[in-house]
Amino acid sequence: MLSPAGKFQGHHSLNRLKPPLPRSSPVAGQAREAESDETRLAVLRAKLLAVRDTRVRPGLDDKGLADWNGLMIAALARASRAFGRPDWLDLARTAFDFVVRHMTGEDGRLRHSWRQGQLKHRATLDDYANMIRAALALLAAGGHEASLAQARAWTATPDGHYSDAAAGGYFFTADDASDLIVRAKNANDNAVPSGNGTMLANLARLYLLTGQDSYRQRGEALRQAFAGELQRNFFPLGTLLNSSELFDRAVQVVIAGAAGEAAAEALADVAFASGNPNLVLQYAPPGSDLPADHPAFGKGPVGGKAAAYVCRAQTCSAPIADAQALVAELGR
Repeated sequence: MLSPAGKFQGHHSLNRLKPPLPRSSPVAGQAREAESDETRLAVLRAKLLAVRDTRVRPGLDDKGLADWNGLMIAALARASRAFGRPDWLDLARTAFDFVVRHMTGEDGRLRHSWRQGQLKHRATLDDYANMIRAALALLAAGGHEASLAQARAWTATPDGHYSDAAAGGYFFTADDASDLIVRAKNANDNAVPSGNGTMLANLARLYLLTGQDSYRQRGEALRQAFAGELQRNFFPLGTLLNSSELFDRAVQVVIAGAAGEAAAEALADVAFASGNPNLVLQYAPPGSDLPADHPAFGKGPVGGKAAAYVCRAQTCSAPIADAQALVAELGR
């Protein structure tokens, strides 16, 4: 019932707040009246819209951002395994491929935003950090091998254009970005996780996945750059702290088998179900050699059957082909 006094600061805010219909309903979330009332409401809505159309519409923010896409891609990749939704993994791959193809400038470097085919602004550290994280999440969720090469290529750009060679860590903006009075550098989380904190986890994962020690060295330098911040104010440093724990306590699971193969996927499901936040999962399909510096170099399937190797501190377990045995090893 409407009254002249209004319900909020002298105005009305029209709504249909009633218990929602079941999710199976084609109009789930909307309460339905009797058909006669629905017909009358449709006429009233048309009158309201006609009046609304005489006013300027609000601006529509429909641009795509590299950093926010990276966050969503990683979330979809991880959720696809947690909830058994391969279609979510397909969505993540589609979004990832879009960023690679359409949000990269002619110089091969990422751009921050895209709208209707137009790119704007050099990427920030957050753009690179979150897209590298997304690439590594795709690798873990479905053995998307091309994403590892892309993660390594993207990591070279922050090292070349964003790093603070004197004090360590990464600046938020590139060294060739224009119109900057000062280049900010911090490890604080804001609306999105800290770029420096995310990069620490990225470097830790790249070190474990490739065995390349230069990633570990860069991660150690990054961590040292912000070590003093903990004594001043540790509250905004959640991402940095979590990434530091990953750096020290990662549990690496190498699946010697092809992604999509039933036996390999059964072992991967066990690894994901462990819920370990420091899990680093990697497929090693037959015919593909791990790098010589990788802790699982030379290890493969057992008796033609997929096997898992659990590696901690660069030392791997014996091969595990049984799901329950893998549960026990991960809980050790």
